Amino acid sequence: MPELEFKLIGISSHENDYHLSWTLNQKLALKLVKSSNLTIPLSQAGLKQEFSVFHFENENSMLIYNLISNKSENGVLLPELKNMDYFLQLYGDINRDELNAIINNLKASGVVNACFILDPEQIKGAEKLLFN
Repeated sequence: MPELEFKLIGISSHENDYHLSWTLNQKLALKLVKSSNLTIPLSQAGLKQEFSVFHFENENSMLIYNLISNKSENGVLLPELKNMDYFLQLYGDINRDELNAIINNLKASGVVNACFILDPEQIKGAEKLLFN
């Protein structure tokens, strides 16, 4: 299995992806913008799943943020985490206190029902998130 060198926060929210990304931009001082969808081919002939992605690279902190939808018309990206609507993926040097600060800001945003720090190494199929 490839190394999963990113931090991951699972987010439960009833908001659509655009509104959630806008809220994260406001609450976390980010500049997430719509990026190419994450496309996962299905075993059925020619079918695929498309998951929305919002991307931001912070040159000051050297962090990369990806907000990834866990749900599409054709299913769920990570079925074992089907209760999560989105994932906030972070590449770069970020410590546990900084992750907890992000969690607290998300919880205070008013649009996030729940959020958790997840261990990508413990998630079946987490390599699907390696598209960056």
